[in-house]
Amino acid sequence: MAVVAKRQVARASDEARLGDITRPEDFALDGTPLISYLWMLSDLPDGDAVGFAICRGLLAPFGAELALVYAVRPDGHTLDLIASYGMGKKEDAVYSRVTAEMHLPGVETFRLGTEKWLTKDQVSDDYPLAAPFFRAWKSNGDFAFLPLRHRGAPMGFMVLAFAEPVERSWHLRATIDAVLSATVLWLLAASALKGTARSNLAETAPLELTARQREVLVLMREGRSNRDIADQLGYSVATIKADITALGQMLGASGRADILERARLAGH
Repeated sequence: MAVVAKRQVARASDEARLGDITRPEDFALDGTPLISYLWMLSDLPDGDAVGFAICRGLLAPFGAELALVYAVRPDGHTLDLIASYGMGKKEDAVYSRVTAEMHLPGVETFRLGTEKWLTKDQVSDDYPLAAPFFRAWKSNGDFAFLPLRHRGAPMGFMVLAFAEPVERSWHLRATIDAVLSATVLWLLAASALKGTARSNLAETAPLELTARQREVLVLMREGRSNRDIADQLGYSVATIKADITALGQMLGASGRADILERARLAGH
């Protein structure tokens, strides 16, 4: 009897020490959403379906509102937006292609292999190229910029946005790790099937533009004037005009509309 009593006391002590985490739902993730996501990815769906499944499936309990997936081309320099949910068509077009030297939080995540958690104000203040999109974002939750890697090699990056600030719980960490790992499998499968991470990549070598010229192109697509672009990027109007002239010469284009169209055809 004394031994039984000691065991009961020890059990009660352990339960008091562990508290609520002794409940199974607090330390075991429900694997059903992940299995459903993997099942869907096995059919190699398009990017819109993948983005939708991330936001409305696995990360719905955390209030995810935006999911973007960028995949790097074989050149290791250019990244394409291959999955998108929560971003408008105009923004999809503006940010459809980025390069490794651009001053963007997702690109830095890709280069360094480290994730970033930022507010929209932090992004707007520190990354002028991304500011127009983030300033217009209505929710005040966190943005996560997460690297996609396979055996240590960079594959791309993912951007997530949440409706409200989220607690960085182990539950969220485990779910995000599962999303990233499964999405990398989708990238690998798509790459093996198509030869690249995206079937409609330009076959020609990309036009070599400076980082500032790329930023100027993005803002031109938004309809900004030379003065607006100069103020946004912190350069003189004369410098911006010189960049636009140089773009026209490289592309063999005359006028803004022609520059933008030829840049699009050249993969920018």
